[in-house]
Amino acid sequence: MDRRSGRVGVIQNPTAGFGRAGDVSVALGRALRAAGVEVVDLSAGRMALALDAAREALRHGLDALAVIGGDGMVHLGAQAVAGSATPLMILPAGTGNDFAAAAGIGDIGKAPCSAAVTELLSSPPRRVDLLRVRGEGICIDGGDVRWVAGAVSAGLDAAVNARANAMRFPRGARRYAVAAIAEIATYRAWSYRVRLEDAVLATGPGLPGLERTAAGATWVGDAALVTLANSPQIGGGIPVAPGASLTDGRMDVVIAGDVGRAGAARLFPRLLRGAHVHAPDVMVLRSARVRLESAGGRSVALYGDGEFLGAPPVDVEVVPGALRVLA
Repeated sequence: MDRRSGRVGVIQNPTAGFGRAGDVSVALGRALRAAGVEVVDLSAGRMALALDAAREALRHGLDALAVIGGDGMVHLGAQAVAGSATPLMILPAGTGNDFAAAAGIGDIGKAPCSAAVTELLSSPPRRVDLLRVRGEGICIDGGDVRWVAGAVSAGLDAAVNARANAMRFPRGARRYAVAAIAEIATYRAWSYRVRLEDAVLATGPGLPGLERTAAGATWVGDAALVTLANSPQIGGGIPVAPGASLTDGRMDVVIAGDVGRAGAARLFPRLLRGAHVHAPDVMVLRSARVRLESAGGRSVALYGDGEFLGAPPVDVEVVPGALRVLA
C-alpha cells in the first residue's frame, strides 16, 4: 500500500527533549499533509490514553504510526503495532534515543521536510525483533503482554532508571549518571534465578552458580544487575550489551555478580565504555527465551525501555521481526 496517500497516526510526548517534540510534531504534520497524507493526531495527556487512541485508530485503518520522543514513545508505539503489518515511524526527540540509534534511525531535525517524509513513507519497512514479556506481576495496559524494544532491566540499572525518572534536575542524559552515583552509594545486591533455553555463553568463563542443562542453562545467585538486552544500549547511550543485535533472534543476558559497593563504583565507568563485559565478575549469555525470578532477599523491580514493567517472575521471549520500522 502506498502510505503517501493514506493515513498516518501521530503521537508526541510534549515533554520530550525539553519541549522539542512539539516543534517536530508541527513540522511533521505539515510535511505529511504536503505529501498528501491524512494526519490523525493521537496525542493525549497521559500515555495510557494515547495508547488507547492508537489502538482504536488502528482498528479503523492506519498506514503507519509515528511516535515523536524518546525510548518511552518507542515503547508505547510497540504496544500498539507489535506483530501487525502497520509500520512504526520513529522521530527521535528525547534525551535518550537508544532504540532509534540501534535501529539506524537518524535525527531528521526540528523541521522534517516533505521530501524526507515522502522518502520515508515510500521505503519498505525494516523488520526488527522485540522482547515479549509475560508475568503475573507485569503492569499491562489493555493486553496480556508487554513488548520491549530495547532491554529489560533488573537490579542496579533498573534502580538507577527509577531514580533518574523521579529527578527533575539535572536535565538530559546527565540524570542517569547522577542517579547512578546515588544508587552506588547505597548499593545492596539482589538475588536472582535466571533460566535460559538453548543458552550460549558469549563472554567469559561464566559465574559461580551457572549450571548447564540439556535444555539450556540456569544461574542462581546474588548480582548487581541482570539485563535482558534486545539492543546494545540503554540510558542515553550506555552500551550495556555491545554485542546485542535487533535482528539475530536472541537477547544478550548480561549478569554482573555481587561486586560490593566498591566494585559497583569501579564497574560503572567500565559500563559507560562497554568494557564491563570483559570483567571477571560479569558474564553475557545469549538466548531466545528466559525466565527471570527473584530468589529471595531484596525485591526486584523491572524496567523496559525506561518504563516500569512490574516485578518477577517473568518470561521473556524474543519474537523475530515483530516490529516493522520505517528507517
